[in-house]
Amino acid sequence: MKSLSGILVGLAVGAVIGVLLAPESGKKTRKRISSESDSFFKDLQDQLQAGLESIKTQYNDFVDTTASKAQDAANQAKRKANY
Repeated sequence: MKSLSGILVGLAVGAVIGVLLAPESGKKTRKRISSESDSFFKDLQDQLQAGLESIKTQYNDFVDTTASKAQDAANQAKRKANY
């Protein structure tokens, strides 16, 4: 996760520097920076949402697995207690 955020920040900084050094008018440059930053933050939001969904899925799988194992252990204990 640390490297992903570093890469994203590096890409954003590189894009901004590239746009600032481009030989275009100030109005075009500002519009381009605005457009690229909007795109960057939209992509970042999408990646964060996907990451959260993945974490939720993993958590739910863990809870289901743990509950199943706990139920199995309880059933085994009951069977052994009845012998």
